[in-house]
Amino acid sequence: MDSFELSDDAIVDIEAIWLFLLGKEGLEKADQVVTDLFKIFYKLSDVPHSGHRRPDLTSRQVLLYRVFSYLIVYDPQSKPLRIFGVLHGRRDILRILKERL
Repeated sequence: MDSFELSDDAIVDIEAIWLFLLGKEGLEKADQVVTDLFKIFYKLSDVPHSGHRRPDLTSRQVLLYRVFSYLIVYDPQSKPLRIFGVLHGRRDILRILKERL
């Protein structure tokens, strides 16, 4: 069984991160950041309560975990661990979470 699953939105987020980094910093950096994100997804599936709640952003029982400039949004109770998004910290997180959750 998979230890985590990505929502469609999370897949789009990761693709957008990769494309942005590809254009800005090149293939090697884009691949490395996405590889590092997946390592964190596996880590979170092993230790799902590593993130923190943000009641100022959502009342849903999700946690947020910061890596680089991104916030990983996930449900620590789900099996496999459900990842709802990988959002850059400069985005309108409140609006995005209202739309997605």
